[in-house]
Amino acid sequence: MIEDAGEHATRLGGVSYDPVSKKLPASAPIAQSQLVDAFARYEALTITQLHEEFERATARFRDWVEDPANEGRPLSDAPDYVARIAIDSLIERRTWME
Repeated sequence: MIEDAGEHATRLGGVSYDPVSKKLPASAPIAQSQLVDAFARYEALTITQLHEEFERATARFRDWVEDPANEGRPLSDAPDYVARIAIDSLIERRTWME
C-alpha cells in the first residue's frame, strides 16, 4: 500500500510477508518438494539479501557447470539448481509486488 501525501506518494506502508512456500502447494500440485523447501528457506530475506544469495548461488552453479566431471550431466543435478529457481522467482515477485 502506498501512503498518500496529497498528489505524490511518499513511501510504502503495509508491505507484508508473502509466504510462497505455503501458498504454492495450496493452489497447485508441486512435483518437487525441494522447490517448496527452497521457497521456505529464502522467502523471509529482503530484496537485497535475495540478490546477494542469488549471486552466491550463481557462482556455485557456474563452478559446477564448468567442472569437467559434470560434463554431460543435466543441469538439474547441480546443487544450486532448485535454489536459483526459488530465489529468482522471489526476486521477480518482489520486484513487481513491492
